[in-house]
Amino acid sequence: MFDEVLRKVRELERGVKVPIRFEVDENGYFDRVCPSRECRTLFKVKFEDWRNIVRDEEVFCPLCRHDAKATEWNTPAQKRHIKQTAQAYVQKQIGRAMQSDASRFNRSQNQNGFINLSMSCKPGIVPVPVPAKAADVMTQEFNCEKCQCRYASIGAAFFCPACGHNSVLDTFANALSTVRKTINAIPEIRRALIQAADENAAEDSIRHICENGLVKIVSSFQRYAEACFMRLANASAFTVRRNLFQNLTESDDLWRRATGTGYTDILNAVDYARLALYFQQRHVLSHLDGIIDQQYIDRSQDKRLDVGQRLIVSESSVLDLSRIAETLASGLDSLS
Repeated sequence: MFDEVLRKVRELERGVKVPIRFEVDENGYFDRVCPSRECRTLFKVKFEDWRNIVRDEEVFCPLCRHDAKATEWNTPAQKRHIKQTAQAYVQKQIGRAMQSDASRFNRSQNQNGFINLSMSCKPGIVPVPVPAKAADVMTQEFNCEKCQCRYASIGAAFFCPACGHNSVLDTFANALSTVRKTINAIPEIRRALIQAADENAAEDSIRHICENGLVKIVSSFQRYAEACFMRLANASAFTVRRNLFQNLTESDDLWRRATGTGYTDILNAVDYARLALYFQQRHVLSHLDGIIDQQYIDRSQDKRLDVGQRLIVSESSVLDLSRIAETLASGLDSLS
């Protein structure tokens, strides 16, 4: 009775190719997300470059350089889109098979018999897959100087997705610009969030934007300072431990020994003290979920908060950090 359904099930079990269409944004970029649990960075790649330049066997995260096969970089929305498309395809194929079996069964019945059976099939509503739309966010765009792959990222990006080339020296200024644009757009973002949700949700999102902006600037500067140092002619004469540039005191001393000029020669005392404060805040946000501990108070000399309170990052602080980081980066660039 269900010959066509069984045949279709066996066919599906052997595997079929289901065409899936993904949307790109208005600039032709394709949403991607790092599959590393520790990173999960969102970024974009020009779709034609994803198809023509990026290799199937290896893709690199622009932020952490995690590598994985090209099939591993779908965003949660894209994964849902793939699942919905597959379910819709299966439901449609099985529905057609059931209708075919029902028609054949009905044709086989004796219309003049005392008992007349018939079978009908009413397919359920086939879910319409909602395309995975590109996120409407402020992003910075890059063009790899090595392989010419075009990609975009929300905030800082250091590595080309296609070839893994380190582009930190070329992207630091873009990272600062992106954070500044995002902070300056906060009034508009707040209004949109209040309309979409409520005031509490809007303020919570703004808090995350400010915190992420501070963390991205500090992380971008650390990588920038390291890349600049490695350009020095005598860089190989010094031992640079892992994450040394996360420590302002150590990196200031390293630059001074290598070039005769340190951070405190480029920045005035007030700006250097504020930079040290922001570095400590980055540590609290990244490792303590923003909760103040005694180490933060001892190292930053920030007496405004007590142990156990949560750090609050203001919009003005993020913009102040971007100004100081830009000044220091310019000074380091002139040394290398």
